[in-house]
Amino acid sequence: MASLIENLIEELNQEYAIYEELLVVSREKTSAIVSNNLDRLRETTDKEQLYVDVLTGLENKRRSTMGNIATVINKSKADIKITDIISFLDGQTEFQEPLMIINEKLARIARQLYEVNGHNQNLIQESLSMIEYNINLIQNFSRAPETAEYSKDMFKKGGYSGAGATEQPGKFDKTQ
Repeated sequence: MASLIENLIEELNQEYAIYEELLVVSREKTSAIVSNNLDRLRETTDKEQLYVDVLTGLENKRRSTMGNIATVINKSKADIKITDIISFLDGQTEFQEPLMIINEKLARIARQLYEVNGHNQNLIQESLSMIEYNINLIQNFSRAPETAEYSKDMFKKGGYSGAGATEQPGKFDKTQ
């Protein structure tokens, strides 16, 4: 059982180290989004994906270890949590304390990642809204309103089709 707990602590520490790197990359991503640097944004997204792939492998190892621990302590593999293992280790401070510390560190960094990723998501959404606004603005500039075209020939046949259009010039159009 001791070797299983030691393996679990080691795996959690490895996960934490990768999460720290992922947090740094997520903050770099924020900077890339704010500066509208698409190349840097792509690079940070690629780095994030590499870290997520590593985390997936570490998570699978951790789940396997936790499944083995669940078997030893007679718990369901699907339902076991680190807090269950901490409770089971009551009085074994050499295992309980490091497990509590890494569990708290993982919870803290998970909250930080959640906040940074939420902020990044909001920035991307705002950027997309601004792009949509600019596209609409450009499209509207290309459409000139029909009533805004004034010329000296606008009252001639076919030149003006609005209300009150006549072929005769108005009183103010006569030269005196």
